[in-house]
Amino acid sequence: MTDSWTTAGGLIVLALIFALLAVLYWVGAIQILTSTGHGQHHTHGFLFGGLAILSLIAANFARPKNKPDF
Repeated sequence: MTDSWTTAGGLIVLALIFALLAVLYWVGAIQILTSTGHGQHHTHGFLFGGLAILSLIAANFARPKNKPDF
């Protein structure tokens, strides 16, 4: 993976989208990709919350690092 702010920024935006989906699934506001059409879907909330965290971890690895001046 190349070090770039563009990739890191894209992963941060993706993490925000995943976090929003996690909250919406948790409170039962959306039922996309569910077998039942009503109620809260905590499993989907956990899934998208985990994807948000993984996206932030990937963004940390993708960002350019400061090189020490020795």
